[in-house]
Amino acid sequence: MKLHARAALTLNQRKEVQRLHREDKVSIRDLGTRFRVNPTTIQRWVKRETALDKTAAPIHPRRVITPPYRDSVVRFREENPGHGPIRIAEALRDEFPEANRGTVLRILQQEGLTRPPKKERKAPRPIPVGHHRIQMDIQQLPVVAGGKGFEYKISMIHLRSRYKYSEIHADFRSETVAQVLQRGLEQLPPFFSFGPTTP
Repeated sequence: MKLHARAALTLNQRKEVQRLHREDKVSIRDLGTRFRVNPTTIQRWVKRETALDKTAAPIHPRRVITPPYRDSVVRFREENPGHGPIRIAEALRDEFPEANRGTVLRILQQEGLTRPPKKERKAPRPIPVGHHRIQMDIQQLPVVAGGKGFEYKISMIHLRSRYKYSEIHADFRSETVAQVLQRGLEQLPPFFSFGPTTP
């Protein structure tokens, strides 16, 4: 048996500690003094059933990924591109009890499937231009005729003809905008006609 490099007690000393404590009822403090080690070291060995060191191997040994398990993970991901490692492991656990997030993630990384495929972006649709469409805009401007504050340019654009109508006001309240809209409709070209629908 190979002891740890920094072991405080030899194998025989550990056995003697366990015997003295269990059979002769020697206290942990007295044993620590006798063997010149910290009492916590004595306490650790008297609680163990054996005098051997615990294994240094991982508690959860690395699982071997079998070809059928790998194929199932890859096939499931291709059929369900939006599913992540956790959901894939849950779905395959009935067939493969060893399925878990870690092995599924490792398979996806090795196969280059860690990210779902990118969705194709649809080309932006142009804004339809028709006889019945106008665009309104409010622009904040500094007061021109001396003084402080701002004034507001309220504009309307007839999208078919690109004809523009604008007024400048001291505010842009709903009532003001509605009045500008009403006067603009009287000035802009008619919206309902049978001409072409493109400018």
